[in-house]
Amino acid sequence: MRKLLNILSLTLTAALAASCGDRTPVVELQPEQSERVKENMINANRVVIQSEATQIESYVQRRGWSVRQLPSGACYYLYEQGGGDPILPNERVRVAYRLEGLDGTPFYTHQVDTLTVGRREVTAALDDLLQQMRYGSKAFLIAPSNSAYGVVGDGDRVPSRTVIIYNVTDVAKL
Repeated sequence: MRKLLNILSLTLTAALAASCGDRTPVVELQPEQSERVKENMINANRVVIQSEATQIESYVQRRGWSVRQLPSGACYYLYEQGGGDPILPNERVRVAYRLEGLDGTPFYTHQVDTLTVGRREVTAALDDLLQQMRYGSKAFLIAPSNSAYGVVGDGDRVPSRTVIIYNVTDVAKL
């Protein structure tokens, strides 16, 4: 048994030592280089945001929707005004929706989430929308990637940097 432990220990040590040489070297930038990299990243993000805004505007125009802008940068079209109470921050709700891309690619055909309004537990855009709705309302929410799942996507079905459309079909108070 002791011999086996020694062999495992030596193997682990050798593996760790070998992996140390595989590290990517860290490159330190001079202050002016760092500022240039930062500026390039900001400009790249501006281009993405503008491109997504143009895509959203075109999508909305093709449908003839009159949309409202949300603080998150998303916009929504209320296609059925509910007669219930306004949805308030800190309320626990169950939200049913379909989720797709601007091109119609379905990501989730029937998703139900339980969340606390105002805590951005799903996406910033969905949270902002809920605070504009009444119970019983139905709405389309068009969310740019920065207020949806961002650079990484949702880790399952929504790709990175994707404009998404929620079709919120039900909101119930818990």
